[in-house]
Amino acid sequence: MNNACNINGSNNVTGCKLSIYPMNDEFADVITQAIKELNKKQLPIWSKTDLFSTTYRGEQKNVVEIVKDACKLSYRKNMHTVFELTFSKGCPGDSEADQYLNKSGLSSPNEIKKINFPVHCKYSFYAFGEKDYMKEIEKIIDLAKKSGLNPKSQHYATELNGNIDQLFNYFNQALSYAHEHINHYVIEATISVNSPSLNN
Repeated sequence: MNNACNINGSNNVTGCKLSIYPMNDEFADVITQAIKELNKKQLPIWSKTDLFSTTYRGEQKNVVEIVKDACKLSYRKNMHTVFELTFSKGCPGDSEADQYLNKSGLSSPNEIKKINFPVHCKYSFYAFGEKDYMKEIEKIIDLAKKSGLNPKSQHYATELNGNIDQLFNYFNQALSYAHEHINHYVIEATISVNSPSLNN
């Protein structure tokens, strides 16, 4: 595999930019409580919150786990919530947070592991600099089929349906496959929970 794409940083750094949109008057409390809960213990990961989102960077498995935990902690029964995620690895210039790559793995508390709920997701996978990028996209979608997420094609995206654990297990598998075969790639996903549209 040619790693020339990543000139200045480590191609082992995975990043995810997460935005949380609770459709509720108490949206600020829902978001801040989730972030505070995650920050209670020292995480083997780099993070920064800005006006739009929180960015997590470090080992792939840790990034996937912390983003999943953030979604679970933001979940409220019967409250419509939307999560916007951008996973990225191999971007030229990725160097900040390389020091987190040798840290220990992240293990979620049992009370968070027990949280599980149905999700609907649309996502797009981008393989940069690859001549046969459509074949790689097909491989990524095939992994979704094997994960039981019932992928359905739509304009400019693929729809997935399952539960939160299934979805993030799939993201981890997709990122692992991409790491082995592609220099620079991005997954953009929108996750919807408790959408009132499902009742119409």
